[in-house]
Amino acid sequence: IEQPARYVSMIGSRRKVLGVMKEIRKEGVPAEAFDRLHAPMGLDIGAITPEEIAVSIVAEMVAVRRRAQAGVEPMRVSAEKIDRALKS
Repeated sequence: IEQPARYVSMIGSRRKVLGVMKEIRKEGVPAEAFDRLHAPMGLDIGAITPEEIAVSIVAEMVAVRRRAQAGVEPMRVSAEKIDRALKS
């Protein structure tokens, strides 16, 4: 998370991603470190098949590379969600 890479992402369901982030936060990583993490990875295009999921991931990588302001939103788990999960 604290690497200089332009694209940092995590694959998995929102629930799985939140669980992993919760554990990482318990280890002392600040919530702000997750602000640039794309998780779950890929654009929310309603992908179902593995091929569609791959397209959504590559599309997000291209958007980040080009600093695009596309109309399709990335799927992100916010720092606030992580902090709420830590309190529960």
